[in-house]
Amino acid sequence: MQTLLEQIDQGQQWTFPGGIHPPERKTLSNGSPIAELPLPERFWVPVRQHIGQAGRLLVATGDAVLKGQALTRADQPMAVPVHAPTSGTVGRIESRPMAHPSGLPELCIEIIADGQDHWRPRETRVNVEGLEREAILARIRDAGIAGLGGATFPAVIKMGTQKPVRFLIINGAECEPYITSDDRLMQDRAEEILAGIDIIDHLLAPERILFAIEDNKPDAIKAVQTALANSHRDPKRFLLRVIPTKYPSGSEKQLVQIITGQEVPKGQLPADLGVLMQNVGTCFAVKRAVLDDEPLIERVVTVTGEQAGKPGNYWVRLGTDIQWLLAQTQSQPLAGQPMIMGGPMMGFALPRPDVSVIKATNCLLLPSLQEFPPSPPARNCIRCGECAQVCPQLLLPQQLYWHSQAGEYDKAAQLNLSDCIECGACAFVCPSDIPLVHHYRIAKAELREATQKAIKAEEAKLRFDARLARLEKEKAERESRHQRAAKSAPPAQSAGVEAALARIKAKKAEAEGETDMAELRRQRKEQARAAKANKATESAPQASDDRQSAVAAAVARAKAKKAEQNETASESADPRKAAVAAAVARAKAKQADQSEKSAGEAPAEDKRKAAVAAAIAKAKAKQAGQGADASAEAPAEDKRKAAVAAAIAKAKARQTAEQNADEAPAEAPAEDKRKAAVAAAIAKAKAKQAAEQNAADNAPAEAPAEDKRKAAVAAAIAKAKAKQAAEQNADKAPAEAPAEDKRKAAVAAAIAKAKAKQAAEQNADEAPAEAPAEDKRKAAVAAAIAKAKAKQAAEQNAADKAPAEAPAEDKRKAAVAAAIAKAKAKQAAEAKPASDDATSGEEAPAEPAQESDPRKAAIARAIAKAKAKQQQNHDQ
Repeated sequence: MQTLLEQIDQGQQWTFPGGIHPPERKTLSNGSPIAELPLPERFWVPVRQHIGQAGRLLVATGDAVLKGQALTRADQPMAVPVHAPTSGTVGRIESRPMAHPSGLPELCIEIIADGQDHWRPRETRVNVEGLEREAILARIRDAGIAGLGGATFPAVIKMGTQKPVRFLIINGAECEPYITSDDRLMQDRAEEILAGIDIIDHLLAPERILFAIEDNKPDAIKAVQTALANSHRDPKRFLLRVIPTKYPSGSEKQLVQIITGQEVPKGQLPADLGVLMQNVGTCFAVKRAVLDDEPLIERVVTVTGEQAGKPGNYWVRLGTDIQWLLAQTQSQPLAGQPMIMGGPMMGFALPRPDVSVIKATNCLLLPSLQEFPPSPPARNCIRCGECAQVCPQLLLPQQLYWHSQAGEYDKAAQLNLSDCIECGACAFVCPSDIPLVHHYRIAKAELREATQKAIKAEEAKLRFDARLARLEKEKAERESRHQRAAKSAPPAQSAGVEAALARIKAKKAEAEGETDMAELRRQRKEQARAAKANKATESAPQASDDRQSAVAAAVARAKAKKAEQNETASESADPRKAAVAAAVARAKAKQADQSEKSAGEAPAEDKRKAAVAAAIAKAKAKQAGQGADASAEAPAEDKRKAAVAAAIAKAKARQTAEQNADEAPAEAPAEDKRKAAVAAAIAKAKAKQAAEQNAADNAPAEAPAEDKRKAAVAAAIAKAKAKQAAEQNADKAPAEAPAEDKRKAAVAAAIAKAKAKQAAEQNADEAPAEAPAEDKRKAAVAAAIAKAKAKQAAEQNAADKAPAEAPAEDKRKAAVAAAIAKAKAKQAAEAKPASDDATSGEEAPAEPAQESDPRKAAIARAIAKAKAKQQQNHDQ
């Protein structure tokens, strides 16, 4: 069995399925050599005339350029540069319509010709001997050569392949009707085409070079045979193959199948089979670029059709305006008749005539109405199957059309729509005149757009994933840096640690004697009281009367604290008992203070109750503080000072309580005022009793007579002030109070006075037996004076309060209450001299002064009885 190479050497040929034989009409333009045209005055050179990216601009408006000078530079693999077609000046650089089925604008460079047509400097060569492969490829790339067969694929990409090439096929078939540019180029420039083939052979070194020409071009075949015979080329490697005329035999895949018998698989290229194909026009351009150092600035264009005045083939520079070209060839397209760029099978109608010639412009067809009658409207598909029989790619054009028309592009892709070469054979044979290729092109464009979107989405996803990875990496690095910094830096002390250190220092200072626990407790309590006072001041503003009360209470507390400090400073006093007593007193004082502060917003009833409670609390606190002050070991001088300070504090506390009671609003009803007066009287009586007891208890047996007398004087002064305050409160009672209220107030006052007297008598009885008779007499005199003054004040209050209109029943009750009070006072007075006599008889020597005491007591009792009778007479 022969190998493929042996079969090819023997001249064996194959065929492809399908295909058609349309009218050729090539004789209109192939009878005359390629003609030259005059130089246009203006060119519009599109910067992208190929498949791929446009190059980077190298010129700007106003620049002077020479013929063949590069206008753009290829910075990317699929980019191809363009060059100035003549010498002149760069004009506008703007977007203009392109010679494309869409008519979309592309960036174009205007070249205003100067008429000189001067070339840039060139470096010509006879052959490629001494040039490296990369240098040859660089010249091809810099010359801007693209496939001139119609695909305009960058030539350097195909020629720079690294895959082994067995067969190099030169495409001279030119199978499409009307086009004769390659035919005429082979007839006129066969030697230069072969020179270009030699350069490609030097780059690729194939096993065989197969020159394929259709049998409908006898003059071209003869010209190539003559050139091969007159050259030094090996006839075993350079083989001319004349193939039968059949459309589309000039297509790449079909021509490969005809020459080699190999079918290019789906999704692959001929290079994958070791086959590479180049058009004869491309080979001619390669020769001029490498040997003559001329870039691709012109090509052969066929102007044909019955509407062409001078049909033929012309050397046309790229960027030439098509309208100017038609004028030079005396061609005039019919109105309403399409002007086609390319052949009638694979060409397209130009959207407008004011476009430029580009590298893909191989033919301009201007048909008449007889050649191309107007296309009838498309009719429904009759499912004849003719399109499937002529398809050279063995596709199903009918199904592809259905899916494309329905927009089901994915299903069309599954039927191998991408393998369609758009030859137009199916549309040529369609009896329903359906423009099948038109629908296929739309479907392909939609699929390309969807593919680009998918690629962009995938790229965006990759960028997003990369960004997430970068952020995670940066986060990990930050955490690592923070951990390293935390390990290297000393740990910062927190607020808790600082507080603990402060407590340790305080304990250490306490241990060293810098301060004692009592002082610390006192400071903390003072701070707490100040904070509460500030909070209360901010939350509820007080009236001016409340502020005065608070000031008075604060003064009283400050004095009590001073007395406490004096007691604490005493070396012989018991510190634990004193601290306990002081804490109890302060707590009660705080409670009373809070009650006073809250009284500003409370109604009159609440204020009075709060005032009474504050007075009772202060009295008890004073009593507790006085009891704690008593110490048997304390010296007489300290006790006297303490007693005096306590008496002063008590008096001021009473005065504050009385002021709080006096601040009750005048609008309060008489019942509230009476209750307040009763509560104040009770508090005062208890305060007096406590003061008298403290004065009696604080006088130790060992104290000298002078200290006892001072204590008795202080007690008498405190009682007198208390009585005076009570009398003032009683005088403030409104005159409008009814008789019933006044009687109750009088009874309460009498009871309070009786209790005060009884307490005073008990305190006098509890005086120590060791006290000398002189001190006892003075104390008895002071007590009698105080009692007399108290009775007199009570009688005056009762007389003032007793209205003339009071009924007999009220008067009798007042008389009974007064009698009870008098009886209790007499009983207390009688018990006092007996106790004094017993004491003096047992422990003191008989002295003449002892007899004077009973007389004074008798005088006092007589005075009291007289005043009581006088009071009774007033009541009656």
